[in-house]
Amino acid sequence: MPIESSVISDYVSLGGSLLAVSSTFYFWLVRANRERPDLGIHPIGDLTGCALMPMEDGEAFRRIGMPPERTFLKYWLHLAVVNNSTLPNALLGAKVWLKMNDGVWQAMDVSHVEADQTLFPANIDPMTTISLKMALAGRINHEAGDGFAGRAAAGGDALMRSVPIRVELLGLNERTFTHGYLDHGNGLQRTESTPTSRAA
Repeated sequence: MPIESSVISDYVSLGGSLLAVSSTFYFWLVRANRERPDLGIHPIGDLTGCALMPMEDGEAFRRIGMPPERTFLKYWLHLAVVNNSTLPNALLGAKVWLKMNDGVWQAMDVSHVEADQTLFPANIDPMTTISLKMALAGRINHEAGDGFAGRAAAGGDALMRSVPIRVELLGLNERTFTHGYLDHGNGLQRTESTPTSRAA
């Protein structure tokens, strides 16, 4: 029995409506995903660092509350912060942890590499990056070696050969973005006797 043309027309109309709804939902889903807050990081260069005398950075020394028997460490970390969203965001803060040679994660004091500048807040336009030049201060329980070479090696000796780094970014509405990566330690000086540690 032949199908009436009106029935065929109804099926075609229904199919077109379903296709339109599916397309609208797909594009809405893609748009919602692209507008979702998403801050990422990308390292620029290698982590560097050394032991410092207290008078070389008195502000950081006071912030971390250095006992006299501990060694003051300073590292420099340069990151690009990437806004992967099609909407603007703001960077309101950052926390950084370095994995020490004993396997313990140490939370670092975070500041700008230039003492007279601040890191936060920083506005990030959609689909763009900003530069984040951080100075990280911490401490270890043993003394650094003598002279500049000894202090330079102390910064590397305190960390694993390949250094796990964890970064937590604070965006708008208290949204946090946590990332981790492995720095291969190429920018750090070490003493030859430093044992190789497993970066697990």
